[in-house]
Amino acid sequence: MLSEDKILPVGRSRKRLRIRRLASSPADEKRKKKQESKNRIFLRKLKRALFITLFLSAAAAVILGHHLTRSNAKKSTIFKDFLTSYRRQYHQIVHGKPHYCETLLNVQSMMSGVRKYTILHQEQALQQLESTLRNQTQFHSIAIVGPSGVGKTMTASALAANFPWRENVWTYAWNTHVENEVQKFRMLRLYVEQFSDCGSNLLIVDNLLTCDDAIVPLLNQMIASQDDASNKRVIVIYIFNLNAMLDSNSYQQQENTLQHLPNTTIINFKRLNKKDLRECIYREIHTENLIITKDNFDEIANTIDVETSGCKKVKAKVLVYGRRSEENANTYEG
Repeated sequence: MLSEDKILPVGRSRKRLRIRRLASSPADEKRKKKQESKNRIFLRKLKRALFITLFLSAAAAVILGHHLTRSNAKKSTIFKDFLTSYRRQYHQIVHGKPHYCETLLNVQSMMSGVRKYTILHQEQALQQLESTLRNQTQFHSIAIVGPSGVGKTMTASALAANFPWRENVWTYAWNTHVENEVQKFRMLRLYVEQFSDCGSNLLIVDNLLTCDDAIVPLLNQMIASQDDASNKRVIVIYIFNLNAMLDSNSYQQQENTLQHLPNTTIINFKRLNKKDLRECIYREIHTENLIITKDNFDEIANTIDVETSGCKKVKAKVLVYGRRSEENANTYEG
């Protein structure tokens, strides 16, 4: 319970409050204005400090980003150098040869192995090929041109078999059945991207026709545009098949078309004749270690059109007619 002396009338209470407000209002207003002024000054200083902080942070971020970019580039270079060194050491250990990656191509040794394949009647072409490869440049573009069955693919296969860096050999048949030529170039790009800086690389593109001549500059440009292309030694062999069923003038015309491929050495394989065909038959008999009767030998020689197919069909026929054991005296052993 409240005592009566503590309870004031309502009217008197309101008057006292009003008087108190009136008495204190000028000072309060002044304090409020002063406080608001301080607040505005503080906010201005705070905004200025925040702006300076943001500016300095942005500048620091730019400088740090530039430094990190340079640092990452340097680290990336160091990492690449490490991988290259590791890869070279790995190849040296695996192949048991010192300086395996840095060694230059031994053209004489390789061509000696190629000649063991007995590529008949193309010695001039082989000499030109050897002379071209002796020029130890970073990139060789070589086109082997000739009709079917004269030793073009055999020469390329012999090069691949005697190439010192077997892991760096790729072969692609241009007549492979795919959706379009874009797919063919994608496949070639996969090969090109695998080129190694250890030793030399050999890419063989076989079964090209005269109408495919535009492929040469396109592929050469693709190879040249690869990263670190200047650090990779590359030999590309293009094998062009001429249509020997054409008349003499048309045949010469298609051959002439391929004599001016840009930045490419052209090596022409000559056509074979009947005498050359008989030597091809002897070669296959000897290679397969077979014997054959005179009648069968003549049968093979007379049923092959050497002008259009060269020696291409000889091996299959020798395997059909030849035998391992001598059954009569009238045989050809090569």
